Amino acid sequence: MSATLNRSTGQATSSPASSPSFGTLARVVLRLHRGALLTWVAVVVLVGAGLVWLRSEGMSVEDAGPPECSGRLDCMSMGPVVEPDFGVHLFWSGSAVPILLCAFSVAVAGWAGAALTGAEQERGTAALAWTQSVSPRRWVAVKWAVAGGALVTGMSLLVLLYRWARAVPYMSVSPFDDWTDWLVFTASGPVAPALFLLALTLGAYVGLLLRRSLAALAVSAGAMFGVVQGLPLLIPRLWPAERVFGWEMGAAPAKAWVVSEEALDAQGRAVSMDGCYRESDALIRECVEAKGGVGFETVYHPVSHAVPLHLAETALILVLTAALAFAALRLLRRRTP
Repeated sequence: MSATLNRSTGQATSSPASSPSFGTLARVVLRLHRGALLTWVAVVVLVGAGLVWLRSEGMSVEDAGPPECSGRLDCMSMGPVVEPDFGVHLFWSGSAVPILLCAFSVAVAGWAGAALTGAEQERGTAALAWTQSVSPRRWVAVKWAVAGGALVTGMSLLVLLYRWARAVPYMSVSPFDDWTDWLVFTASGPVAPALFLLALTLGAYVGLLLRRSLAALAVSAGAMFGVVQGLPLLIPRLWPAERVFGWEMGAAPAKAWVVSEEALDAQGRAVSMDGCYRESDALIRECVEAKGGVGFETVYHPVSHAVPLHLAETALILVLTAALAFAALRLLRRRTP
């Protein structure tokens, strides 16, 4: 009887070890990548402080010239008061900051490929973690969740600060407040945080695929650079555009995103404008009619389309992110038991 009791007790104490909780794994991830986390926090703090300074520079601009200047600097200088801070605010808000924020996404893709997954595959530390009652898919999912949460939170804060830095009085009447510039468009809405998620997933997938940190760094950064350059070409086509047909050139409303403007014949085919750019609208029309044209078609997005275009591009980026995440999980399933 005692032997039976001892055997039962031994069987009861031989239960398998429980899997670590999400919080435990998250703390492990943060310790492993604390250098990258501290760097990202420092970037957010420094860029955020710079955007606060940029807001103060923009608020000091009293007048940037009449709206009919249409972006001519010689005309802008004829305005009643042009503060020297005007050029500083315009340069940083219109090009430098958006370029910086888009460049960060390329850096994130490179880091994700080299450090988040590639280095662990190369050194074998990922396999060691998988032996500690942690499945490969759960380990990778926790890493993505922690890194993605930090990136999206920081980038969302920077987007809000960037929009606030641009929302200064002179911008409301300035011809330089161009929402159709793809850099400004990307940095001023939900597209930017979604782009960081795509960069993270792309880099992680490349790291899992190549299993070499340097190769993953180069490939993921190069691929993300191509994505950043290629996506703007799709933006005007992600939402139905408005169309105006007639003999008036430049018929789009102020600050509209003009997709195309061309002369058409009676069958709707484009008519070449070579040699038709004359000194008056009447001469232009006469030239176009001689070539069989019946009017000009202007395709454009008004300012009211800014939000739908942002949401459409964000949805496209999230679909690409989900597809890459699915491909990465399938890759892990094939490589691990």
